[in-house]
Amino acid sequence: MLIDIHTHVQQFNKEDLDLLIHNSKIANVGIIIAAGTTISDSEKSLLLSKQYEEIYTAVGIHPQNILDENTDNYLEKLSKLIKYPKVIMISEIGIDIQKESPELSLQKEFFYNQLILAKQNNLPVAFHVRNAEEEALEIIKLANIQNIKSVAHYFLGSYDYAKKLLEQNVFISIAKPFLRDEELAEVIKKLPLDQIVIETDSYPQYFKKNRQRWTEPKDLLLIIDKLSKLKKRDPKFIFEQIEKNSKNILGL
Repeated sequence: MLIDIHTHVQQFNKEDLDLLIHNSKIANVGIIIAAGTTISDSEKSLLLSKQYEEIYTAVGIHPQNILDENTDNYLEKLSKLIKYPKVIMISEIGIDIQKESPELSLQKEFFYNQLILAKQNNLPVAFHVRNAEEEALEIIKLANIQNIKSVAHYFLGSYDYAKKLLEQNVFISIAKPFLRDEELAEVIKKLPLDQIVIETDSYPQYFKKNRQRWTEPKDLLLIIDKLSKLKKRDPKFIFEQIEKNSKNILGL
């Protein structure tokens, strides 16, 4: 069974979601983590997890969405959400430095506080980093999260950055860019297989006219195939090791 460690499937409409679940079953994807980006989006993910056996919830506030809605008492609200059995991760959290991003100090505060919340509740985390590798490492070290499982979601970084993450006991999560980015593939080739997980970061891609080309959890099989060729190992071995890694993170 494959586990898609990071998606936003709660943002699909019912018709497209039902097709996604159907395709996932055919591809032997048994668990799909739906990561929230705001409190309301996390609540939507939780509701979906009650309706679909395959879907589990991650709750959190994305750095780009900090100002999207009222975040008064956000830690208290997240604390209530994580009491539900199918909430098994804190995500999507992190730091994202772009022209229109929220103030960096505010992002750091939210990232740190959500890491501490995860520590206090012994939950794994998956974090997002864009143009902020040093800033993210600073907060990760400050929060001292080595004793919980953590995932660098949608990893696109250098080997040097990957090594620094591995030193902090962080798993590296690879997605579909790995299929076409040979420079990234060379980085992944050097990493230990027991520190790698996979994801699709699936969300509704209405900009693609051909529905069959939307990224879905079924595409994890493409990543397994490329990893197999890159690591020169049998696909079955890669499949089983990635499943083991994912279950280790999620406590399953």
